[in-house]
Amino acid sequence: MIIPRNGCTKWFDYDKIKNTVLIRTRKEGDYIQIDSVGSRKKIKSLFIDEKIPREKRDLLPLLADGSHIMWVAGGRMSEAYKVSEETKVILEINLDGGK
Repeated sequence: MIIPRNGCTKWFDYDKIKNTVLIRTRKEGDYIQIDSVGSRKKIKSLFIDEKIPREKRDLLPLLADGSHIMWVAGGRMSEAYKVSEETKVILEINLDGGK
């Protein structure tokens, strides 16, 4: 797995999570919500658009709620889980890639 060398911390609206949260690599059918109206993009397409080298795509850690990718570590976060004024419980995730 490739984990960014510097620490990465993100905050999520806990009440919007539907499944067990996992840190894993990509799987067929993974997607991310790219805007507040619910538009989705396949993770494969996101990686292509972001010009992530093919050999690194299967190594990037993803924070996943089922097939919905909450966060590409070191990169984009899904709009679906962003903290808002209505958020009651926050999940804080911190990845530390070491020295």
